Amino acid sequence: MALPIKEIKKYNFYPSLRARACRVWIAKFNGQPSSFNCVFVDNQGGAIQAVAKTRDLPTFAAIVIEGNHYEIKGFYTYENRAVNTVAAHDAVIDLKSNTKITGIEAITPFVPRYYFNFIDYAHIMTKSKSSRILTDVLGRLKALQPLEQVMVRGQTLENKIEFMLENIRGEELRITLWGDSARDFDGLALHNLPSPVIIAFAGFRVTEFKGKPNLNSTTASLWYFNPDIPECLAYKHFFAQLPVEIQQLPSSSNVVLSIKEQIKENRRTIHEILCMNPYEHKHLRFTCQASIVDFDFPNGWWYPSCPKCNKKLSGGKNNYTCMDHDAITSLPIPWFRLECIVIDGEDVTNFLLFGKTAENFFGSSAHHYVYDKKFIDPSVIPPAMAAKLNKSMIFQLRFGAFRSITNKCEVIITNIFDNSTNESIHPLETTTPEAKSSPTSKTSTPLSYMKQVLKAPSTPQNTVTQLRIAPDSLETPPQNISPNKETSINSEARRALDFEDATQQLSHEDEHDKAIEVQGNLGNIATSETFDHSLPPLKKQRATSSSSLKLDLRIWDHSAVQPMFGSVELSKSPYTVKKQ
Repeated sequence: MALPIKEIKKYNFYPSLRARACRVWIAKFNGQPSSFNCVFVDNQGGAIQAVAKTRDLPTFAAIVIEGNHYEIKGFYTYENRAVNTVAAHDAVIDLKSNTKITGIEAITPFVPRYYFNFIDYAHIMTKSKSSRILTDVLGRLKALQPLEQVMVRGQTLENKIEFMLENIRGEELRITLWGDSARDFDGLALHNLPSPVIIAFAGFRVTEFKGKPNLNSTTASLWYFNPDIPECLAYKHFFAQLPVEIQQLPSSSNVVLSIKEQIKENRRTIHEILCMNPYEHKHLRFTCQASIVDFDFPNGWWYPSCPKCNKKLSGGKNNYTCMDHDAITSLPIPWFRLECIVIDGEDVTNFLLFGKTAENFFGSSAHHYVYDKKFIDPSVIPPAMAAKLNKSMIFQLRFGAFRSITNKCEVIITNIFDNSTNESIHPLETTTPEAKSSPTSKTSTPLSYMKQVLKAPSTPQNTVTQLRIAPDSLETPPQNISPNKETSINSEARRALDFEDATQQLSHEDEHDKAIEVQGNLGNIATSETFDHSLPPLKKQRATSSSSLKLDLRIWDHSAVQPMFGSVELSKSPYTVKKQ
């Protein structure tokens, strides 16, 4: 006797299951295939989801075709705890390399081709909003908003398509495709479909927008044009008597503006920003012309983040934990987060810079700085980042969340423009939409694309240990930095910011080190002047050049009242500090 799906339990092994694959999709994360998914349905109405991880994705994507019947042999089940789940079953089938799937003849009694759990428009908010089971809806396509790019939370560029569905009672429902789902939608297929166009949207998350229900796409979202199901017959009969022209929805209010428009958008001075009520301007995006005179990072300029969501990890070095994804087994991802002290000639304040915006600004990821360049110490800022100081820029800003520690709302940088060229310093990358060819549903990702293996950036070995002076600081300064100027905050700016206290000037010194002890090869250093101007900001002290290549240093000893002075003999052998 065949095993009924309703009798399958979690955390068990089963020898065989005969069912029909009624829904198949490939989940993506940041544009890359992350898992193979399908829903198996038997002739008793039972449905269960099956999942294969990335390494087995090409194998099962080539075997399992939506609509066909299969026998699954030697499979294991685990608990269904997914946030975006399609089937209301306690278990999930784990598709592994040793799981055997073979095609069989059609099962009797008949198993329907499609698997839907349609929700009436009137009950969406009450039945689906708080449920982890994703929602399926059916309706006539009334209006469509073409693919566009919008700014999400004032920080991220994202692709979006909107639909307006209508049921027989004339009730409307808004559907939104985001990111990969929006890029995968084949808008050209609509032109070849007969009228009226009936669409079944499956696997959507219910949200609320302006007091009305809105369905947002997920990694499990699919759509079907004019599916052959009994529910479509009533729609076709009803709308055959009415005009069914598809309208076009207006563009979103947060659609991406041109660079020139963004630079001039809601220009404010620092004084005006400080006088703004963050709660009244929560969704306002504005700009400010100012200069970064220093970075403030009491907790470091980077933090270890979750590889899945980029949230800050808690726990120790060998016990990292994410509040959303529990224990982390892979290497944490370094993520930018630092306060920028900015001035506009009249006032001074802090802007928060983090994440992708910081990567675009500095021209590199924190992962590259930490793992490749070996700037592991978060209290030591790389010279390339310090080169961004004291330059006039235009900041695109928004208000963030309220912080009880500072007792105010953060001002978050969402983009930075070069004031001299009026161009984005490092424009945000955008992905060209890819058209799909299926006229009936969302098609699978090509296997040649799936077989690409994601590889982490190479991390070359670095034989020099990073302490207070990094190897990159021994290189020639960038061309746009004068050899006679400090790369850190200048003396005039320090006076303007009231930074004359010695404890403030030395706030970035190591609180545990009483002397600098560095080993390295200084054979490439020609003069002490070159060495002086390549030291990291907030760490170097002005050196006096001499023919004997001796560098005078001032080093703070926290156990003493006065600073300690010493000298460094520059030679090809390792050097030390001589206390005077």
